[in-house]
Amino acid sequence: MNTKNPTTTKYSLDLLKKTDSLVKNQFKCGTDFDLFFKKFTNLLMIDGKKTKASKILFTMLLTLKKKLEQDPQKNEKKAIRSMTKWKTLTQNHLENNGMKSSAQNLTSERSKEVGLNFTLLRVISKALENVTPNVEVRKVRVAGSTYSVPAVLQKKKQETLAIKWIINSAKKKQKTSKNNFSMSLAEEFLDASRKLGLARQKRDELHRLAQINRAYIRYRWW
Repeated sequence: MNTKNPTTTKYSLDLLKKTDSLVKNQFKCGTDFDLFFKKFTNLLMIDGKKTKASKILFTMLLTLKKKLEQDPQKNEKKAIRSMTKWKTLTQNHLENNGMKSSAQNLTSERSKEVGLNFTLLRVISKALENVTPNVEVRKVRVAGSTYSVPAVLQKKKQETLAIKWIINSAKKKQKTSKNNFSMSLAEEFLDASRKLGLARQKRDELHRLAQINRAYIRYRWW
């Protein structure tokens, strides 16, 4: 008859919480993922169908995770260092509480999953970073002539544009392929993380336009 050790269960639950916290803290500086997922769902939503939008996002995350399992870049140095840090924290936490066998078992079970989670979050964060624009171009009319004037974007608008571009690029990609929308969305995130894809092109075109019209910045009135 198997009996569960309440102490082991307590420390296992505590450890899982620390794992999730470590994953979040690792990417805290780059992207606030709670806010990102909420915003992404809202921008993805059509006709108030939030459940459907959430399902698409969840399926996309699962698809992207599967792609990363076979992706050659998943073993990049930073992801490996992050996973090593988690394994060290795990073993120290359990061994300090006299559970060496639990440390070995739990580490082997969770190390692969945690490593993939680190890589998944890193890909999403990198994709957003590569697509997010810093400036926009506004039309200003001066003495009967219209000029394209560069303007610095606020952070909220930067994030909104980046997400919209990724969504619209995925829709275009879906039309030219046999994949479903979640698959196209996952591929667009993967491309964006490598500075490729339509969303990245949109960002580069906007920056190029702002650079060309930098002489008209003197007409900025805001």
